Formats: sequence, structure tokens, C-alpha cells
Amino acid sequence: MSEARSNEASVSLLTRSLTNPFGGYAAGFAIAVSVYSLSYSDLYPPLQPSLKWFLLSTCVICALLAYLAGSIVQKPIIKKEPFGLHFAIFSILVVVFAVEVVANGGIPLLLIATGSDFNYQDFGVPELHVAYVGFAYFYAVYWFDLFVMRQGRGFLGISLCMIATSLLIVSRGGFITLLISITVVYVRRRGFDRKLALVFAALAAIVAWGFGLLGDLRTHGATGESIILSIGKPSDKFLNSEIPSELFWPYLYASSPLANLQVNMTDRTATDSPGLYLGLELLPDFVSKRIVSDEAREAAFPLLITDSLTVCTMYGRAFVLLGWLGLLFGFAYFVVVSVLCLKILQKSKYFVAALGTLSAIAFMNMFDNMFISSAGILPVLVALFLNIFERTSTVSHARIELPGAPPHY
Repeated sequence: MSEARSNEASVSLLTRSLTNPFGGYAAGFAIAVSVYSLSYSDLYPPLQPSLKWFLLSTCVICALLAYLAGSIVQKPIIKKEPFGLHFAIFSILVVVFAVEVVANGGIPLLLIATGSDFNYQDFGVPELHVAYVGFAYFYAVYWFDLFVMRQGRGFLGISLCMIATSLLIVSRGGFITLLISITVVYVRRRGFDRKLALVFAALAAIVAWGFGLLGDLRTHGATGESIILSIGKPSDKFLNSEIPSELFWPYLYASSPLANLQVNMTDRTATDSPGLYLGLELLPDFVSKRIVSDEAREAAFPLLITDSLTVCTMYGRAFVLLGWLGLLFGFAYFVVVSVLCLKILQKSKYFVAALGTLSAIAFMNMFDNMFISSAGILPVLVALFLNIFERTSTVSHARIELPGAPPHY
């Protein structure tokens, strides 16, 4: 079987420093604080200096960790992957998806489009859906990595099909996480230059404008006024800026989590709850929802500046449950989990795919705690599981290999 070395060494230190979870965290919160400082909404309270310094300090720490992580160059042997085996895995995942669709009476996106009374958050056969999300999302990124490594366009096809299922089940968080993940994989493998930077900037601008345009088209009232202007209460600074209202949507989505966090830090009334903190902030949500009651979960829900803007960064509920200690433990948890995953997968063929996912969920922490979200952490757990399986299989083959026998491929 043909082999090739990874081109990791040819990628610049800057690129490697950006394409890891610490770079993702620093970029995410730096963007959030910068956007917030524009002061385009009268809904937002001013950020307290203590919160600003905490976020900036963690960004600096992560920038240093990103540099250290980027200084480690991986040079694994990349073996040619048999497409037939991966197509069989793809087929199994498609069958599982079809079973879930049948069990739920249809595809969520189509049901919602036709006006059916269906809650897309209830999609899936509980235990089966957890496994499906983990394997489907991980392989979507891994197959894209194999395509970037020039192992065949077939891998791109099955990768895009798996990514499409996140849209069919209306998992916006999962879809965005996958898009960021494959972007990180591409940059990690191919490098980053000015031309690519311009392409990404143009695409980001188009996506931001399209996101707002779609929101306007879906929510315009009889008067034609954009509902987001009613919800977000734009300031005079924004109204006088000649910025199109479509861009107020991405502004709110990027900055409102910090506003919600600040409201909780100003008006927190909950008592410290270490037990709930452990259950809700350190365990994956597919575990916590089975051991924490709905009443306790509801009581721990953060305060919001408005019911329409419901996310509160990775630190919102942590502060409600444990105050400033919750923020410190939350950041330490993120660092420890990231370091352990990178260390364990350092020499694995799944390293870059897992790195893409970790970077994506670290960036998305500016919205919510993605390290406990099924769409975020499950693919990483699958990568760790497959790595153990791969190493066990390799050791087993080595033990049964006779002296002088040809090597196994």
C-alpha cells in the first residue's frame, strides 16, 4: 500500500498556531469583545473591567499555548485508505439516519418547511442518535481530511453528504461546527497565504450578509420593518452609520452572548451549587440530561437580556452555578481537555481531523459551552475511541507476526 508523509512541516508556525483549540478560543473571544465594543445596541450593559480583564487574560494565555502547540511539528506516515471500507461505514450511517427519519415521521427540515408542528430538537432515537452524531460528524471531517490529502474525490462526496445531514435535522450549531472544522483541516494541510485570506474574508462577508438577509426575509412583518431592529434595539450610532440592517443580525449573534454573561454577573442571585456545576458544566449533555432533573436544569438557566437571544458564552451557566470560581474552573477544564486530546492523538492518523473539531468547538465557546455539547465533543470522543482501537489492532498484528514474515499493510 502506498504511503506518503504529511506535509505538516511545510506549513508555517503561524498557521499551526492558529489551527489548534487555543488559537480558536483566542480568536473567538477576541472577536466577541471587539464586536461588543462597537456599542451598536442599547440593550447591552457596559462590560465590567473585571470581565474584560478575565477574557483578555485567558486570550493571552491561549495565544501562548497556541504558539507552543504550533511549535510541535507532526510527521506521521499517511497510508492510502481503502475507499470501499469507508463507503461501507458511510452506508451504515445513512441506514441509521434513515431509521431515525422513519421513527420521527419525516426529515425535520422538510417538516418545518411544510408547516408541520414538529420540534426539531426532539429528532432521533435517543441512544442511537448519540452514536450517530458522534460517528457521522467525526467521519465527515476525517473524510474531508483524506480528500485534502489527495486520496480521492469520493471522500469529498461522502463527507459533504454527512455534513448535509446536519442541515436536514436543522442542527445549525452542528453545521457551523463542521464548516469551521473542515476549514481548519484545509488550512492545516495546505497552509495559509494572502490569496486564501482574501477568499475567506469575502466568504465570511457573504455569509454574514446572507445570514442577515435570510433572517429579514423570514421575519418581516406586514409593515416591512425588520423584526431584528425591534428585538435588538439598535443604538443611534448604528442607525446613523449607513450599515445595512442585514448586518445587525450577525452583530447581535456575535455580541449578545457577552451581554447575557454581563447581566448574570451583575444580577446573579443563585447560591453556589458545586454538584450541579459538576453535572451540567463538566459532563457531556447527553449524560447530564439523564442525571439532572429538568427542574434543576431550568433553575440554573442564565438570565437573558431578551428571550430571543438565548446563548451566554461557555461561562454563563458556570457563573450562575459557582460565581467567579465557575469561570476559572471552566477555563481550566477547557485547557486540560484540549491538552490531553492533543497529547493522546499526537501520533494518530486522526490527529488533524480531531484538531479541526477541537479548534471549531473552542471558537464556538464564545456562544456556548461546546465542550459538553453533543455536536461538539462527541466527534472528539469518537476520535479517541478509534485511536485506541487502531493502536490495539496494531499491537495485536505485531504479536502474531512471525520473524522474517513480510510486513502487514
